Amino acid sequence: MSSFEFVFSLFGLLLGFSLVEVLSGLVRTLKLRGKVRVGWLTPLLGLFVLVDLTSFWSIAWQARESIPATFATMLLGLAVTGLYYFSASMVFPDEPGEWPDFDEWAARHKRQVMGGILACNLIATIAVLLPRPEEWVAETFVINGGLLGMMAIAALARPRWLTGAMLAGMLAFYFWFALARMAG
Repeated sequence: MSSFEFVFSLFGLLLGFSLVEVLSGLVRTLKLRGKVRVGWLTPLLGLFVLVDLTSFWSIAWQARESIPATFATMLLGLAVTGLYYFSASMVFPDEPGEWPDFDEWAARHKRQVMGGILACNLIATIAVLLPRPEEWVAETFVINGGLLGMMAIAALARPRWLTGAMLAGMLAFYFWFALARMAG
C-alpha cells in the first residue's frame, strides 16, 4: 500500500460522505417540490460544492506522489475534509419542510458554506504550492487568487444576485478548465 493509498483511505471516505450530504439534501428537496420554494441559490451552491469537492479529489490524485503518510499529513487532511463535510452539511436544511424559501436558507448559511470551502482551497493551495517553487508562476497565482477572491465575494456579498454570479462564474471556470484539460 502506498502512502497515498493509506492517507486517502480515510479522507476519500470523508469526502464521499460530503458528496452524499449534498446529494441527499438535493433528493430531500426534490421530494418536497411544490411544497417549498427551492429558488436558484441553494441548488447553485450545492452544485458548486459538488464540483469543488471533485476538483479537490482530482488535485489530491495529481499530488499523490508527494503526499507522505505522516501524522501532520493526517491532521491537515482531517482539517480539510472536516471543513468540506461541515460545508456540505450546511448547503441544504436538515428539515426542508421548515424552510418555505430555500433562497433564504442559502442567504443565511452561505458564509459558513463558502467560508469552509474557501479555507479548504486556501489550505490545499498552500500545501500543493509550498513544496513546489517551480510552480510559483503568475498564471497559478492569477487563477488561484481569482477563484479564492470569487469565493470570498460569494461568502460576503449581500445581494443574492452577486452571490449567484460568483457561483456561476466559478462553475463556468471549473467546467472550462476540465474541458481544456481534456482537449490539451
